[in-house]
Amino acid sequence: MTKPDFKQMTRKELKKYILSHPTDDEAIEEFIVNHRGTNTVVLPPPSTMSYEQVEAIFKEKIDLSQSEKLD
Repeated sequence: MTKPDFKQMTRKELKKYILSHPTDDEAIEEFIVNHRGTNTVVLPPPSTMSYEQVEAIFKEKIDLSQSEKLD
């Protein structure tokens, strides 16, 4: 059986595929690396940021998320 072209799939299609093929590492890697959501926070490696900096980023994201729910 031929695997689908994961790069051509939408995020939703790829997620559905992974749910039905949970051991397909290639699909999972494609989802993680190239199909990030719009709310994905990409942080630099922990060694370059202090705990306080990471905490501030998460608090900011939580505040934004909560304010969007109020709108």
